[in-house]
Amino acid sequence: MTVSAVIPTYNRADMVCRCIKSILAAEKDGFDVEIIVVDDASPDGTRDRIASEFRDSPLTYLRNGKNSFQAVSRNRGAAAAKGEYILFLDDDNEVDPRIFKELLEVFKSHPRAGLVAPMAIHKRPSDENLVWSLGSGFNRWTSMPQDRMPNLPLAELPAGQDVYPTTYYPNGFMVSRAAFDAAGGFDEKYIQIFEESDFGWKIMEAGYEEYVSTKARTWHYGFLEPGCAPELRRLGIERPLRTYCFAKNRLRFARKHFNFLQVLSVSLVFAPLSAVYYSAVALKHRRADIAWAYIKGTLAGIFGL
Repeated sequence: MTVSAVIPTYNRADMVCRCIKSILAAEKDGFDVEIIVVDDASPDGTRDRIASEFRDSPLTYLRNGKNSFQAVSRNRGAAAAKGEYILFLDDDNEVDPRIFKELLEVFKSHPRAGLVAPMAIHKRPSDENLVWSLGSGFNRWTSMPQDRMPNLPLAELPAGQDVYPTTYYPNGFMVSRAAFDAAGGFDEKYIQIFEESDFGWKIMEAGYEEYVSTKARTWHYGFLEPGCAPELRRLGIERPLRTYCFAKNRLRFARKHFNFLQVLSVSLVFAPLSAVYYSAVALKHRRADIAWAYIKGTLAGIFGL
């Protein structure tokens, strides 16, 4: 059996090479792992680094003609993948050696599973050894994320349960080819932000189950752009385009997956309040461009533009 690992990357040569090395070192007992790197038109020499360091490795390198973002890159990687299962993994991760074996074990023990995610453990300074969450979802009336035990210290991980239900998972997740096809891949209209959430919910709505495995793990280093305020990065509004997409896609996601009354609640109450809050935080950091981007994105989302 072949398992595919699809890694989108942009301008992170050091990170993606570390990620690839960890996958090459992972245990592969009874199956093969192909690695597909989709370079989103990086200008930093990623192509040459990969060609130099992984010349003799089972790796396929694809390069987008222009910067097209995660959904496009993941769909392109999936189209080239030969595996019965596909691990989509952000490039700022290092995987535990047992990640593939543990994820496949969950698929084996849960026949209705369509998506199984490794537990992401933060490695960035100040958040080191904190578990991202043990399951992710959304409040349908506010569209606020709901995470099970977010930022749980790894040492406090509950004993006796290895698998938790979820409706999506950020950063990295494995899907069966059947579930990927049932979901229709990633919705490229999101551009960035919420495309992972939407993909997970489409799999759930297609009748599949989704889980987080505490035995399958990734070490998430995170990425902070030079000069970016940590508070803005934590909120996901470090760049104007990302901020615009964040505000707009929150409402697009609600319209696709929530009922009519829930969409009204998100559009008429929560989204305007969020615009005030996020804009105020951006202005506190003297980023009027980010504040304006959030306001524009909110208006575009409310009016379905």
